Amino acid sequence: MEQYIRLRTASFVLRKAVERYRSRNQGPVLEAARCLFAEFTLGSFSALRVESGVGANTLVGVRANRKAVPLAGMSDGTLDQLYLALRVASLEHYFTAHEPAPFIVDDVLLNFDDERSAAALSALDTLSEKTQIIFFTHHRRLAELAGKRTRAAVCVL
Repeated sequence: MEQYIRLRTASFVLRKAVERYRSRNQGPVLEAARCLFAEFTLGSFSALRVESGVGANTLVGVRANRKAVPLAGMSDGTLDQLYLALRVASLEHYFTAHEPAPFIVDDVLLNFDDERSAAALSALDTLSEKTQIIFFTHHRRLAELAGKRTRAAVCVL
């Protein structure tokens, strides 16, 4: 019985800590990710929203016409844009209270067209003011875009 009480108490404390972290961080990160996602999708999506479901919350994208699109309804390219928006927003939020750490990405723009790649590279260029970004790609076109759209030193091998 004692062990059960300890486990239930630990579970309760952990759940409360997760809720506290989520309430403190979800809003700012989600708002920053919303702006980046709209930028990366060239306005195809205008918002992100967390919807309550049975047993779990889910993230959905919202189009300009306010139609919600679940993750399962998004293309691979759009999912990649959402992932990058969430990752960059999370890093920006993290760096407000912590020392920066390098951000290493490998072919993260693989499913982006040139316009969306340029938008993402601009966001990465802005993030590079706070931390070092190492961007790997085996696509010459992305290296050329990075050379044109960022202040980065581009090394083509």
